[in-house]
Amino acid sequence: MANQQAQDLFEDLEFLGDDELISLAMGAPGKEALSGCTEIMMTATESAMSDLTQEKYVFQYGPRQGDPGFLEHLAKFLSVQYGDNNISKDNLMVTAGATHGLHLTATVLFKEDIPVFVEDPTYFIAIKMLGKDLGRTVIPVPVGDDGIDVDKLEEMLKKHRHKAGDKSTWKCPFWTMLYLMTVYNNPRGNCPSPEKCNRLVELARKYDVLLFTEDVYNLLHFEEGNPPPRLLSYDVSDDPEYLGCVLSNGTFSKIFAPGLRLGWIEGRPGVVRLIMTSNTAWSGGSFNHYTSRVVSAALQTGLLSQHLTKLCSVYRERMNLLCQALLKYLPAGCHFKQPKGGFFAWITLPDTVDGEALLSLANGKHKVNFITGQSTSPTGSFKNCIRLSISFADTNQIDAGVERLCKAIKEYTLNVANSESSCS
Repeated sequence: MANQQAQDLFEDLEFLGDDELISLAMGAPGKEALSGCTEIMMTATESAMSDLTQEKYVFQYGPRQGDPGFLEHLAKFLSVQYGDNNISKDNLMVTAGATHGLHLTATVLFKEDIPVFVEDPTYFIAIKMLGKDLGRTVIPVPVGDDGIDVDKLEEMLKKHRHKAGDKSTWKCPFWTMLYLMTVYNNPRGNCPSPEKCNRLVELARKYDVLLFTEDVYNLLHFEEGNPPPRLLSYDVSDDPEYLGCVLSNGTFSKIFAPGLRLGWIEGRPGVVRLIMTSNTAWSGGSFNHYTSRVVSAALQTGLLSQHLTKLCSVYRERMNLLCQALLKYLPAGCHFKQPKGGFFAWITLPDTVDGEALLSLANGKHKVNFITGQSTSPTGSFKNCIRLSISFADTNQIDAGVERLCKAIKEYTLNVANSESSCS
């Protein structure tokens, strides 16, 4: 039963309520990161509503692909942020956030009896969406330090290709999709090499696979210059008739405010058109028309760029604090690599550690939480791994949160050692 008194998702799910708890689990902006959003939206709304001749368009069903002014300003914003001059409004379509982009693509383009390939590990709720909500068979592909195992992926595509059936029965030019993240991955925080990205595109073209990439953390980049290229930038061809095989799923949830429920998909025009011409888009038009008009003003005035600069500064400081604290407090036998962007750090603990049992101890006694590696794995692997997030806890809580976590790890490993010695 939903909490009728809840004012946000986390109260609704009863993730909050203990004032002593430091959350290193949530992949959402906290109070500090959301500061300033009200002023931005008030200023942008005043600008967007100032021309009364636009009233008949602002409050009407929007164009299926999205408001052209918003798409134009979004294309310019992404071109600057990505350092990519090839982005055009023709490559973009409005969604109601990244969750909607995934749901829309999976339901509009693919039949229910077609399996979906995913990384292992991956975003833990995406597994549940695809498998439980949409009833799809989820096929996990192993991931290493350099991203997905492309040789294993090819092997599995060959193995399951017979399930595609005749091309005449496909709903689109692709028989299946691979759900993945190639820039500041959730949960590992890493990025595959350019060589691996090129190989992924080669395999997608060879086996008629849509590469559906969650590009939601790319712009939270902590180093000088532009972030690593997204997978879409590798999907190039001199053939003007080439359809494309990559769909980039973007959102304002991580770089501005999740309550807006506004995002976009980006791809070559032929791929975007597959979604835009769906009956779902025909029925409702632009999936978040009014909000996109307001955010268009925030993009045009530079307010959103300024906010993103602030966020990158805040998250950069937090990631540095997190990793410094890990170096200071982590016991021997634990390993991590410092991410260069995004929300998450991935910690590998000794093989004797069970993440679920550790979480119970950490949450109950030490008042700190995290996401277990096992929950991010369709195969239930990575039991001795955990995901830490720097997005929700205040900056001044990071060091204390890591210290509590490491005390829990030390207590857990001591309990395991004592238990083993008593049994011998």
